[in-house]
Amino acid sequence: MNVTSPSLNQHSIAPPDTTPPASQAPIEISARRSYYVGRDRPIDFLYLSSHSKLTPDQHPLDSTQKKYINTDVLRHDKHVKFYQEIAYMSENGKPIGSSSNELVIETGNRADKVTIKKGPGHSLIATINNKPYQLNLLTSPDGSESQPLRIRTNGGDDCVLIDPEVKNAIRIELGAGNDYARAGAGDTRLYGGAGNDMLKLGSGDGIAFGNDGNDVLIAGTGNGVLKGNNGNDRMQAGKGSADRRLFLDGGDGHDFMIVTRNDTQIPTVLHGGKGENLIVANGPATIYTGRDKNIVRSDNDNTVIYAKPSDEVHRTPGSQRVHTQHSEVGKSGYVIEGSAEFVQNVEDDMELLRISRQGKRMLGTADAAAQRNDSPVRITELTEDNGSYYFSNAAIRNHLEAGHSMDTLAPAAQGFITHQQAGAVATGAQIQYNPSYSLDADSAPVNALYHEMAHAYNGASGTFLAGSTAIPENPDGEPNDERQAVGLFTVAQPFNFVGHPAAEPSTTNPKPFSENGFREEMRRPLRTTYT
Repeated sequence: MNVTSPSLNQHSIAPPDTTPPASQAPIEISARRSYYVGRDRPIDFLYLSSHSKLTPDQHPLDSTQKKYINTDVLRHDKHVKFYQEIAYMSENGKPIGSSSNELVIETGNRADKVTIKKGPGHSLIATINNKPYQLNLLTSPDGSESQPLRIRTNGGDDCVLIDPEVKNAIRIELGAGNDYARAGAGDTRLYGGAGNDMLKLGSGDGIAFGNDGNDVLIAGTGNGVLKGNNGNDRMQAGKGSADRRLFLDGGDGHDFMIVTRNDTQIPTVLHGGKGENLIVANGPATIYTGRDKNIVRSDNDNTVIYAKPSDEVHRTPGSQRVHTQHSEVGKSGYVIEGSAEFVQNVEDDMELLRISRQGKRMLGTADAAAQRNDSPVRITELTEDNGSYYFSNAAIRNHLEAGHSMDTLAPAAQGFITHQQAGAVATGAQIQYNPSYSLDADSAPVNALYHEMAHAYNGASGTFLAGSTAIPENPDGEPNDERQAVGLFTVAQPFNFVGHPAAEPSTTNPKPFSENGFREEMRRPLRTTYT
């Protein structure tokens, strides 16, 4: 096997941060709240016009509710535009509230340099090609939260530098070109786009997507998710915080993945993906090799390696090698719909599940259910930080089209177990998934997808548990259908989910069909509650 790491000379190298102090005072850009009305604006931003854009994540069962985005341009200079994207919900054509309000900096198709530093109060100073702007972002009443910032650079070999002291939530979309981006101390999402990019996370929680091209992705000291996507990528992580969590996925291509240091007892999770990969892990790790032949080098006894017979594995005597095989499951049980980037990210997640022992059970069962019910589960794109599963079938659709509500349907018709009998099954189910959203610091986006797949397992078999379970953390109770998807006990009557006479009835989902079952295999902390 010939594995070479991408040369740094192929990538955008960070230029020195030598932007001279601006001689002119910064131009102020002040964000406005979604309900703002003033002398310069006689109507708020929650309105429907020909310029309103529908978002991809619409409610599949409620046509009366729609989600739109309105754009409010704050300033437009020659090579840079500042605007807000305000998402709002409408019901029967009338706005009912805003769901997000983001300030966006968008540059043109040339080599741009953008630096973000702290400004007076809660503001930020954005210096764009040596021209300073003061961004007066919206803040919560107590000042603890600030309006999210998005930087979109489009074409050209761009450089975006976030100062290490900046703690704001920032999303950076680099577009085409050989780009460089460095995150700060806040929650950060980096998207490389087309080209050979270098993406560096910071001290805050972050996720980096290489997208197309031969990219270099570098973890910071905070929790990090690195996804190489297409191309021959290099992913690396060095010293981090005392409780840092890391997840690395190579995606397509011949990738080099290396963790030089993991001082925690929480394993780094690495997945090679497609291609012939070199995976090097120092410190505790859980390693999944991938579809093709891989080389693995590990130096720590607290390591579990899921590898095929064709993989070359170098490990310590106290570590564990688990023999597995890649399987082509999940290709008939799910249909992935969305942008090319979304489809690529879901396919990368599917590749991990196809070599995971628990994942193969989940995907294989979905294939069987799709054949039995003559209906796969659609996985569609979600833009908000969440995940959703929608149960549907012909009876429900006819019920809604007749003008009735879901509240008037019997639980059994919605897939709930009734009198120890399985309910109706889904024949038009849908998962909405955001590949950049993680449920918590202990997980990666693929864990959120797995949670929704657990719901889909119950929907395809009519085995949702009704009612709720009270716990000390939530005396009012947590929904049993959510707790069973996590893999937590419920107070529901035990049910034989497997359907085999010898199987023991349970009050929660079998391990392969629960979020915690997959977390346990990854050796990540389990969820103890749903909320």
